[in-house]
Amino acid sequence: MKQYEPFVINEHIFSLSHLDPFYTEYVQPAKQDKGEKRYRCLIEFSSHCFTRSPNKHKGETLESYDSTLHYTTQKETRIFCFERYQLSLQLPDILREMDKQKCFFTSANDKFLTISIQNQAGENVDYEIYFSLKKSKKCDVHIFINSAYVRSADYQAAPLRRKPISFFVLLNNTLINKRIKKPI
Repeated sequence: MKQYEPFVINEHIFSLSHLDPFYTEYVQPAKQDKGEKRYRCLIEFSSHCFTRSPNKHKGETLESYDSTLHYTTQKETRIFCFERYQLSLQLPDILREMDKQKCFFTSANDKFLTISIQNQAGENVDYEIYFSLKKSKKCDVHIFINSAYVRSADYQAAPLRRKPISFFVLLNNTLINKRIKKPI
């Protein structure tokens, strides 16, 4: 399981331990003829939750940024993003309550939820959290957080929203290997 090294700049240490993988349980309440269901899940985070790529629309490259802002993992080097980092501090708590949110599709394998949170300026913003699910041998379902950020005008338009899908449908279908159909 992935644990990230702290990011250090100008002797200031940004701990990333809040993004250590963790287990959580989601409880689907009993309904009419169906009993309560429990899903034990492992949540793991991508470095994209606290880093970003250069803005290609503006012609940026990694070299456009001071190397002290580079964060390197085994897979890639990206730019440490102070805004994404600050918002990521809330991610573990948001994800523990993920079953209370509406989820949407972006592609066949990627889902997202959007939650309204306050940024550092005290403004309400839409925090987009992109994730994928797969059946796990260590627990019921492995939830991988691919990215999380507030979409800015510098980047592409907001994702097309379709009909929401229940988080419990996503968990159940993943657990029983049932194809998850994208709502139209």
